[in-house]
Amino acid sequence: MKIHRRLNMPFSSIGSKIILPYFLLTLIVAAVGAFIVVNLVTSTLQERFNNQLLDAGRVVSESMVGFEAERLAVLRQIAFTEGVAENVANPDAEALAALVPQILVNSQTDVVALLDNEGNVVYGWQRQAGNPDGITFANINLAQLEDVGLVLTGFVDEVGDKRAFLMETEDGPMLFTVGPLFWNGRQIGAVMVGSDVRSMVVGLTENAIARVTLYDTNGRVIGTTLGDGGPGAAELLQETPARYSAVINLLQTSAAPYHVVAETADTNVPLRQAEILSQDYQLAFGDWRLRNQSLGLFSVALPRNFIVTTAATRRNVLNLVFILATVAVFTVGFLVARRIVRPIDQLVQTTTAVAEGDLNRRTGIQRQDEIGLLAASFDRMTESLANRNQDLVAQKSELSAILQSIADGVVVLDNNHQIVNLNPTARQLLAGHAAENEQLAASTADKVKIAAILTEGGAAPQRYTIDDRVVSATVAPVQTPEGKQVGSVVVLRDVTRETEVENLKEAFITSVSHELRTPLTIIKLYADLVQRTANGSMPDSQKQYIEKINSASGDLEQHIEKLISISELQAGTLNLKREAIDCTALVQDVCLAWQERMRSKGLAFSWQLPAAPLMVEGDGPRLRWALENLLSNANNYTPEEGSVWVRLLRDGAEARLEVGDTGVGIAPADQELLFTRFFRAENESNYTKRGIGLGLYITRTILELHDGRIQVNSQLGQGSTFSCTLPLLVENVGERQTMMQQEEAVPV
Repeated sequence: MKIHRRLNMPFSSIGSKIILPYFLLTLIVAAVGAFIVVNLVTSTLQERFNNQLLDAGRVVSESMVGFEAERLAVLRQIAFTEGVAENVANPDAEALAALVPQILVNSQTDVVALLDNEGNVVYGWQRQAGNPDGITFANINLAQLEDVGLVLTGFVDEVGDKRAFLMETEDGPMLFTVGPLFWNGRQIGAVMVGSDVRSMVVGLTENAIARVTLYDTNGRVIGTTLGDGGPGAAELLQETPARYSAVINLLQTSAAPYHVVAETADTNVPLRQAEILSQDYQLAFGDWRLRNQSLGLFSVALPRNFIVTTAATRRNVLNLVFILATVAVFTVGFLVARRIVRPIDQLVQTTTAVAEGDLNRRTGIQRQDEIGLLAASFDRMTESLANRNQDLVAQKSELSAILQSIADGVVVLDNNHQIVNLNPTARQLLAGHAAENEQLAASTADKVKIAAILTEGGAAPQRYTIDDRVVSATVAPVQTPEGKQVGSVVVLRDVTRETEVENLKEAFITSVSHELRTPLTIIKLYADLVQRTANGSMPDSQKQYIEKINSASGDLEQHIEKLISISELQAGTLNLKREAIDCTALVQDVCLAWQERMRSKGLAFSWQLPAAPLMVEGDGPRLRWALENLLSNANNYTPEEGSVWVRLLRDGAEARLEVGDTGVGIAPADQELLFTRFFRAENESNYTKRGIGLGLYITRTILELHDGRIQVNSQLGQGSTFSCTLPLLVENVGERQTMMQQEEAVPV
């Protein structure tokens, strides 16, 4: 609060110390300058004339930009007109003749040429006096023109992909703007839009209310309205290459916004006097620049006969006054600036030291103005940063201790996959193959690659083998509260023991399955032998016993076969006998086999097959097994008087099979685990149906081995639909899109 009170004191602010002296000095200079201007008003006619000349030059420069903008607008309108690009890509001059002239009706464009990628004119149009329709031309190659060649090759500079250039034609010099032409996302040629330089000079003269002359880069006059543009005027206005270079050099060093030089007439180069048709003109030169490139020079000329030349009698007085005023302003400014800059330099030095980490540095500035307030605020901020830095060091120490004590391995990386930190557990799990500060992609090829973990890993854990250990890796991004990713973290967990337990379980299941098969075979053999040797004398009760033994043995054999198949699937030893299979015939055979079983339960069973065969490559028995698993589930979990339907159709390059029912349905929480081993959904029907939860797992695995996939759409209490897809072997030529209802079972 004390600082604010000091700032309210009179003349204590830095603004007062700077503004007040300069304000008083400005008043004095303005008063003296006004007195001098009043006395020298007659001597300013030449300067006013020069200003008028420069204004005309500015108008000409702006008009040139306007003409260029008009050409660009016409170019874009042509390029984006529907049908133009297509008819250039597929040359059709007649179609272009019907499109392009309509675009040019209300424009000042004199020439338009549409080029293909080779630089050949596909269609050209030129305005002609006395001919409202103009003339057309074609079959001219313009690729040899430098700017056309650059556009055709897709050249882009700091101002874009378009170019401007002068070209001498049979009808005189033309100014062209050329740009690329695109169709379907690729460049197929270019569009050239041109203006007659002579017509443009006339338009510039009308806009600037001054005579205008255009020169090429050699100083040659290519268009002028001086002397009505006659050849004599052009010869008088011609500039030598040396003088042209001198003018260009002066223009390039000029600070004028439109590059029009306003030097004294003594230089005889930026401002020039010429007598044409008994009329005395004064010319001012400017750089004729379009799209950041110089096309030559332009000059504006005004007659100076009406100027009354007066002697600058008091020029020396005026110069002396302004010299003294300049010295006074410089002296005062120097003293004021020195007083201001000294504490600012001290503040900058302190700021630099703090930025380099020296938080104990202070400015030590004691002033009663804005600089003093700034210095005091900076010192308080530095003190706060020092305290906060101590807190951050303490927090970092705590976080490091937490990281070191985590039982799982944690690796923290930046966006360039450089290790920022890792705890001892991670270092132990990696066994030294990814040392600290080493790039992750540099891990040895025969060991686990952290780069692979980053590529393959995600929210779901992935397992990798490192020497004799199995490590589960999970990758997660590290993001700021604004959502920007600043790195990633890899969590490693040693799951060697869990993996060994799973392997032992798989081995046990495989061993038990094979061991059960032998006694089961003997049971079935002897049950069948007892039935055969009875010679028809076996009582009905014993026949029922034998039938139940055979039925239970068959069910048990199926379960064992599933367990063995699961073991083969897990071990990757399930061999498929691939051949061309008619999927339509296979589905029909399975449906016919299940028709009686569905009818016996009171289910309405129907199927819909395509008229043409759908050929796939695969193992027929395995695919039949997968389909039967789906029909078995539909039969088991659909109540009596329900419906089961099968539909096979072609979906692009795939065969799609749908098996639906009106059964009990599957809860959303169970659908995620539906295709895993030994999983059975929790509902009342499952407690009355026998099974070990392998059918859908086997179906999914068989389909994936055939490069297919399966998905389910189900609602609890409303039924389920399983959709399977397999890639077609060949295109089914002549396949009809209509489906044929093969057969529909009648509920019993």
